[in-house]
Amino acid sequence: MYKNFIFPSREELAAHARTIPEIHPDDVITMLTVMKAAEEIKGRTDDVLEREYHMSQGKLCVMIILHQHEEGMAPSQLARMAGVTKATISVMLGRMERDGQVNKSVDREDGRARLVYLTDKGRKEMDDILPGHYVRISKLIGKLNETEKKELVRLLHKIVDESPSEGS
Repeated sequence: MYKNFIFPSREELAAHARTIPEIHPDDVITMLTVMKAAEEIKGRTDDVLEREYHMSQGKLCVMIILHQHEEGMAPSQLARMAGVTKATISVMLGRMERDGQVNKSVDREDGRARLVYLTDKGRKEMDDILPGHYVRISKLIGKLNETEKKELVRLLHKIVDESPSEGS
């Protein structure tokens, strides 16, 4: 989306700022640069996922969560952790179950609840996908030294929640 995006000029932004003083041209340009970089990074990792594994970033996220929780988890908890709606997770899990990547079972502690977990096939797929995915990410972020990585994380936390966690 932002790869071929043409940024507004400082002059154009300054003209808007004359009518709306809350607009700060440098802030807008900075954020558009962050968004463009994020799209580029996402493209460099997602393209391989989609081309080689026919997997979206959303599905990868869900599978990573399930990969980390071998005991399984409730679909509602999975939706919350993945940042999607219950309806979205329901459709996604239906497809994944059809494709043999997940199974659902009754929660032994609460017979009314269901748990979702990766099948052996789903776990094998993750074992095949994750190392290469993490290598691609490492190559991108590896251009920064340790101090720059910590500063980037700190700054991103400052933008999104204004309360970076200690040690980040």
